[in-house]
Amino acid sequence: MEQNIQEMNKRFEAKKREELLQSVPVKFHERVIKALDYEKEEEYDKVEELCLEMLKEQNDKEMEQIKIILARIYPRLLRKDVNNSNQRYQKDLERYYIFLDTIQMNSLMQEYVVETLVRLCELMENPWYRPLFKEFVTHVEKKGYLTEERYQKTIESAYASMESYSYYEDNRISIIAKAALKAGYDRAYTIPEEKVETTRITMEIDALTNDWYICQYYADHKDEFSYIAKEYPHSYSLIKDLVDQVDKNSKKKEEETEEAFMQYVAKGTEKEQLKKLLESSYNGVKAQKEKPQMVHDGASTYHRNTEKIGRNDLCPCGSGKKYKQCCGKEA
Repeated sequence: MEQNIQEMNKRFEAKKREELLQSVPVKFHERVIKALDYEKEEEYDKVEELCLEMLKEQNDKEMEQIKIILARIYPRLLRKDVNNSNQRYQKDLERYYIFLDTIQMNSLMQEYVVETLVRLCELMENPWYRPLFKEFVTHVEKKGYLTEERYQKTIESAYASMESYSYYEDNRISIIAKAALKAGYDRAYTIPEEKVETTRITMEIDALTNDWYICQYYADHKDEFSYIAKEYPHSYSLIKDLVDQVDKNSKKKEEETEEAFMQYVAKGTEKEQLKKLLESSYNGVKAQKEKPQMVHDGASTYHRNTEKIGRNDLCPCGSGKKYKQCCGKEA
């Protein structure tokens, strides 16, 4: 069975290669085959070199497939540059910009630009790379490469993702507000795309929990939210409707949130019981001192939980004592 699948894949690949060769002038066939082989071997810089060379010789409709090869490999080339720290990123990025300015930005080409955004967004765990990614996103937005309405969300998501790395290190923002910002991101970009029902419900419960927290928290911390709106506008825009509703009538929003919550609680649970659970949870979160760490998977931001330390485990500080007799005394 596995052998049959491999043979089918080989035949499909051979057919696609033949179709590609038929779409370009014969004089380029040898170089096209070499470029495809380089792509398979992930030697994207060599693919780029060959494709640019061919386009320089003949840049017309007959070379559309060569442009598609370039659009396809640039996201991988730039990601490889960053991962390998090979000092080629800036040079390859400049060539990518030139390429984007010389092609027709149809739906397919826009999809490849989005792929580039997603692939490079995944690299933001590297603090040194974040300013470079911001430059790229700003360039894509200013140039207006993404004209289709569905891709405007991609730009906003990229900006919000960048901001998340800054506000999670910002001591002027509380854990309550950071959790609300994360919930705002999830509600806008992650929950609508979630296909697993149980995961989606869990995320919706988290979002409702954070809505309820803001109902309790906002009145005494309006300056904090004004600061967030000024410093992190893309992230704040995701919770602005919530903040406006709470500012207008926090009691009404609190009751609406509790009502929405009731569909997820155990059968027979009274609303007062739910409220007590939320109050207890809110007070616990408010008392926390450590801020969560953030990572990015290209689609959404999420908490990375540190490994739990048992009370009878050795203390991680290296004292040789049990955790409960050392650093765990404070816990």
